Amino acid sequence: MNKDENSFKLLVLSEAGQELILNENPKKLLDNLFNKLSAHLDLDLYLNYIFDEEIQRLHLMNYHGITWREQALIEWIDLGEAVCGEAARKLSRIIVEDIQSSSDPKVGIIKDFGLQAYVSHPLISYGKFVGTLSFGLRNRPAFSPVELDILQNICSQVSIVLDRILLISALKKKNRELAQKNKELRHSEEQLSAIFSVIPSPMLVVSLYNNQIIEYNDPLLSMLGISGEELVNRYWPERHTENSLLERIMEVSLQSLYEGNIEVSFQNASGQHKICLCQTVTVDINQTPCMLTVFSDLTEHKEYEKELVRLDQLHLIGEMAAGIGHEVRNPLTTVRGFLQLMSKKESGKQSYLEIMIEELDRANSIISEFLGLAKNQRIDMKYDQLNELIAKILPLIQADATVAGKTVNAELGQIPPMYMDERMIRQLILNMVRNGLEAMPPEGRLIIRTFTEEDAIILSVEDSGKGIPSDQIEHIWKPFYTTKESGSGLGLAVCFNVANKHGAKIDVVTGPTGTTFSVKFKTLPA
Repeated sequence: MNKDENSFKLLVLSEAGQELILNENPKKLLDNLFNKLSAHLDLDLYLNYIFDEEIQRLHLMNYHGITWREQALIEWIDLGEAVCGEAARKLSRIIVEDIQSSSDPKVGIIKDFGLQAYVSHPLISYGKFVGTLSFGLRNRPAFSPVELDILQNICSQVSIVLDRILLISALKKKNRELAQKNKELRHSEEQLSAIFSVIPSPMLVVSLYNNQIIEYNDPLLSMLGISGEELVNRYWPERHTENSLLERIMEVSLQSLYEGNIEVSFQNASGQHKICLCQTVTVDINQTPCMLTVFSDLTEHKEYEKELVRLDQLHLIGEMAAGIGHEVRNPLTTVRGFLQLMSKKESGKQSYLEIMIEELDRANSIISEFLGLAKNQRIDMKYDQLNELIAKILPLIQADATVAGKTVNAELGQIPPMYMDERMIRQLILNMVRNGLEAMPPEGRLIIRTFTEEDAIILSVEDSGKGIPSDQIEHIWKPFYTTKESGSGLGLAVCFNVANKHGAKIDVVTGPTGTTFSVKFKTLPA
């Protein structure tokens, strides 16, 4: 190459290099580059194919010197097809001269474009095949060696620049797609959270992919008696541990996935016994397979059913009591009177007669308890002070306790007056205190408390006995159920009936250190 040719080459490469540095748009870069080269090399056409790795084909992305109709005919070509496809397949430059005189089928397309000379370069960037860049002449049958050398150098630089531009473009596209997916994901999560926040049923969503919690709502936390942080960081990691809070819940949730609705009983973190209906289905959330479990809290419903059964039993007994109680009392009273007269005359048989009188008194006491269960029992409700009633009967209770070697204390808080039937409430207190005293060993201590809690007045009787066995706690309200040799089994049934007539509820908390019966009365305006 002589000095003039070398200067010419440097001039063209210098001008072309400026375009490679300044432009970031592939189409604009190649068009401007083509214009610069055409001014010196009289080029009439360029075709730029980009290799699609997914389908292994070449796609015409940029071009100049052909019509859009011609472009449509050659938009996609296979490796080895035509001159560009052959250059791509061999990864080497292909030069075609005197095209109009050639009978090679591979040059048929460019021959139809009116070209006489054509050169196709594979674009390779650091060993990676990017595509092809080809140039054509219509007015000359061949390129000069200097022209071919310039185009070879240009294509080597274009390979790297174009690869970089395409990578940046692909990254920007991926970033836009990712931003859109993140936006859709946030929108989906917001919708899911909004749905969860308004649904009153406890709900839990768990990923079937990695077994992590996807979503939960406040009713679920309330049912479990824990906070969201405790659920995620404490109880969820321990779910497979024996006797853990979530062990039984997750076991039934998985079972419900295949068997439908399943009832589950468990004790929550606050010690409350819960009964729930569990239903589980599979859902896709953000293209992740998940398990959605919905709980229906049946605890209050089950308690209501039990109370209805108890009330039915009490009403049946009450109807019986109302029918026969008074009639039985009359002959008992007569017999007792004659036994008292006989005890004064028959001194030798006085001990037997006293036993007979005691048994009659016991029978009369049982009849009184029966009458206390009567459905149509007269109620005399008055606006009165519970503390004053307790203060009236406390000396009698303490005297009975002292005889048995036990103590009774009253811790009466500031409570407002309430509507009550004094006679019934007296019977309720005496029955609960009597049960507590009988449950305690000698030197036991029983405490009667009154206090307010939110909108309720609480009366509690706490003993220091050994507690009620778990297998008996469900039966203590049933009429005639007793573990005492001489008990009638009606004491707590009467208490339940009195509480029900006053719109109150009785709760029981029991353990090895004692039992506490709490009666919750709703306060009413004066």
